[in-house]
Amino acid sequence: MPKWNFINGLTKQAIDSVDPRWISAIKAALKSKATPVQSNYHVNAGAVTRSGGIVTGSNHEMAITDTITHGEEAVIAAALEKYGSGDPIQVIAFAGAEGPDIASPCGNCRDAIWQYTDLNNLMIINAPRTGGAAVAVPGHAYFMGTFDEIYGEEKAEILGSGALEQALKAERTAYGAYLTKASPGIYGAAIACENGLVFRGSYRGDVAYHPDLPISAAIANFRDGSDVPERKHVKMIVVASAVNIPNVMYKDRQHALEFAEAIQPLNGRPGIPLPVYLANAGHVFRTDTNEWLPFCFSPKHLGLEKAIAGGYEKLFRK
Repeated sequence: MPKWNFINGLTKQAIDSVDPRWISAIKAALKSKATPVQSNYHVNAGAVTRSGGIVTGSNHEMAITDTITHGEEAVIAAALEKYGSGDPIQVIAFAGAEGPDIASPCGNCRDAIWQYTDLNNLMIINAPRTGGAAVAVPGHAYFMGTFDEIYGEEKAEILGSGALEQALKAERTAYGAYLTKASPGIYGAAIACENGLVFRGSYRGDVAYHPDLPISAAIANFRDGSDVPERKHVKMIVVASAVNIPNVMYKDRQHALEFAEAIQPLNGRPGIPLPVYLANAGHVFRTDTNEWLPFCFSPKHLGLEKAIAGGYEKLFRK
């Protein structure tokens, strides 16, 4: 059996006191049976609950680059079925081919982790299958919900912008058959271009629980709602709500990140994130497509940034 030594992913320091449940979670991950038939990107996961219950899970793919489940979703679902919501996961471990790298759950998986794990006590571990250095990061480090409020001219620009107007309209026109008071707050989104074009996106749910989120919808409108080449000069993303400070789903943050990584190289700004503004009732907060998704799962990290940019470049060929 392989042996692991542990490193704190935030401080890069060795961890001397190791919770035995970390080893249990890695061993469970080694037993998982991923079927990434299209991507060949294996996510072998194991998890341990508060009471010590152990589960295994992995990613399985289908259709046109779609998934049945991601590894994180699989272990969360397994733990809920076997142990119930009263015994949440406190350790998630991945057994991969390489290390020592910080694990990078995608946005959708972060939404599941946020809702169904004991986040305040969660540890996420990335360990090489063959042993060696394993990286441990507290679960809460993967989430960011506090942003800098802006004032003065910058705030006035956002409050008077067409992007804010369209984002609020998108919030009003949201559609979801199952929305309740317990649902996360709805918000609207807009992509603003330097030439003045604005592409809004609204939430659209369906009865099969496969919704389009607002930023994703705005990206689709950006791609297919115009043939003007100059729209590639994107200025910012505005997210707004008339009810609450927008709590943007991490799945939507993932879409925004990939959009930025695709569009910015075409504007001569590779590696530079897009500004994101969150607005509500006279308050405006600023972040960007990198900052609000810590330790992101990114096309760049997979060596796919050029392929993603190429998929956008053809939109602007005359």
